[in-house]
Amino acid sequence: MRVVAALSAPESYRAPSRDGEALIVPPIGRVERLVADNRRRLAEADRQATDLALGALRRAARQQLLRAARSYTGCYRDVGSMGQELASDPYLVMAGHQPTLFHPGVWFKNFAIDRFAERLTAGSSGGGREAIAVNLVIDNDVSTASSIRVPFRDPISGLARCSPVAYDSVAGGVPFEQNRIQDCETFRSFAGAIRSAVGSLVAEPLIDRLWPHAVAAASRCENVACAIAQARHALEAELGLRTLELPLSVLCRGEPFCRFALAILNRANRFRQVYNGAASEYRAANRIRSSAHPVPDLGIDGNWVEVPFWIYADHSPQRRRAWVRVVGGRLEVSDRRDLSIRLSSRTSDDGAELAGRMGPEFKLRPRALVTTMFARLVLSDLFVHGIGGAKYDELGDVITARFFGVRSPAWMVVSATLLLPVDRRRITESAWSVSEIRRQLRRIRFAPESFAGEAELPEGLCQEKRELIAAVGTEGNKKAWHDRLDETNRRLAADLGAVRQQWTERLAVARAVESSEKILNSREYAFCLYPLGHLANHYSRLLSQDGAGG
Repeated sequence: MRVVAALSAPESYRAPSRDGEALIVPPIGRVERLVADNRRRLAEADRQATDLALGALRRAARQQLLRAARSYTGCYRDVGSMGQELASDPYLVMAGHQPTLFHPGVWFKNFAIDRFAERLTAGSSGGGREAIAVNLVIDNDVSTASSIRVPFRDPISGLARCSPVAYDSVAGGVPFEQNRIQDCETFRSFAGAIRSAVGSLVAEPLIDRLWPHAVAAASRCENVACAIAQARHALEAELGLRTLELPLSVLCRGEPFCRFALAILNRANRFRQVYNGAASEYRAANRIRSSAHPVPDLGIDGNWVEVPFWIYADHSPQRRRAWVRVVGGRLEVSDRRDLSIRLSSRTSDDGAELAGRMGPEFKLRPRALVTTMFARLVLSDLFVHGIGGAKYDELGDVITARFFGVRSPAWMVVSATLLLPVDRRRITESAWSVSEIRRQLRRIRFAPESFAGEAELPEGLCQEKRELIAAVGTEGNKKAWHDRLDETNRRLAADLGAVRQQWTERLAVARAVESSEKILNSREYAFCLYPLGHLANHYSRLLSQDGAGG
C-alpha cells in the first residue's frame, strides 16, 4: 500500500507575544499518547517501506546514535547509565539546534525534551521503559557570525543601546564543524567583555557560569561551535538535565545514515521529481513567488542529478551542492569541482562503503529537510521542533510519503518568549510617541493656522486660509485652488520655524526612546545574557503546566 499525500497551507506557529509565555503544541499532557501513536505509525511504516527496510535501519541507527552520543557526551560530562542498555529499545525524544548562543526560546527546547523523557520514563504507557532525550548539534549549517548583540544602558541618557561583542576575530563563513577558533585571547576574554557591556542592565548574567566550560572545551576541540555547544550542555548537567548530545557530523559517518542517504542517491532522479513537485505545491499553497523558498528546486544537468546534500572537506571547507551520476555502472557523488567519490555499484544500499569514504577529505552532509526526515523517521520516537523548523516540515512529510510510501511520525513544536529582566519604566519614560509627533509635524505643513496660539501668524494669511477652506468645491479651477492653498500653507509654515524645531527635537528624543523600547523588548538576545535562576525558574514553571500551548 502506498501513502497518498496532499499538501495544504501549514499550520501557523507564532512565537508568544508576551514575556514569560510558551508555545507547546500539542500540550505537554499529550506526550505519552503522541509517542505511543508514533510507535504504531512507525510499525506500520516498517511494513510499507520495503525498499528502505525501515525496521532494521531504525534498530541499527538508534543503537549507533546512543553509543556515539554516550561516547561524545562522556568526554565532558557524566552520562551515568543513560542509553547503556541498548537492547531495551528506549524511547528517544530528540531536538536539534545549531551550536550557537541562541535565544532563551530555543534553549527552552533542551529543558522540554528532558522533561518529556522524564514523563515517558515514569508514565504508565512506558511500562518501565527508559526514555532518553538526545539533542542533535546541527554543525553542518554555515556559521555567519563571531559576535552577539548585547544591550547596554547609556550612562547619560539612560536609554538602552545595542552593540556587538565578539568571541572570535573571524565571522565564519564555513560550516560550524570547520570553524576553528582564530583568536584565542578574544575567546577567553569573552565573558569579561559581556559582563562589562550588559552589567548596566542585567545583574549576574549566566555567562560567568557558562564560559569556563567553553574555555575548557576549546582546549579539547579548538572549534568555536564545539566549545559553545559543549559549554551549554555542561551547564545543563549542573542544572540537572539528563540528556545526551551528538554532532550531526559524527552521525553522518555511521553506516545507518549512509544507508539512508543511498536510498536517495540511488534513486536521485525520482527523488528530484518528488522533491520539486512538493516544493512547487507548497509555494502555491502559501502564495510564495520566490523559487528559492521554502527550498530551491533540485537541478539536473545532462546525466548529473542534484541531491539534497552538501559536500565539503577540511582542505575545501566551503560547502557546495551535491550531485550524482552513474558512470560505468558505478555511482559517482560529487560537487562537480574538486571533491568526488565513486562507489563500487550504483545499486548497493549497503552503507559500509559510503561510510568508509567519509573523512576529512570528503564530507557528505544532509540539507535541512533530509536531516529532520532522518531524525524523525529513523532515529526518534518524538522530534521536537522550534517554530522555524516546524513551518516547513509538512513539506518534508509529503516528500517522505511520496518517495518512501510511509507516513512520518508526528512532531511537537516548542518555543518561549523571555525578555531580559530589566526596569523598563525608568529607562523608557517619554511624553510623546513617534507617531504623535509625526502628526504634529504634518499639521505644521498642512494646517499651520492651528498653531496660532504658539507663534505669531499673519492674520491676513490665516483669514485667506479660512476663506479657501470655505470655498472648497465651489471653485471652478481645482488646480488653481490647490495651488493657492499650498502657497498659503507654505507662507504660514514659514513663520513656524521655532515650533517646527521644537517638534523635530522631540522626534529625535522619541525615536531614541522607541529604539530603546525595541531593544529592551527583543526576545532574540543570547541566553548567556540572562540570570541563570531567572531562566531556570521560568522554564520549570512553563513545563509544569500540562495544558500549556493548546
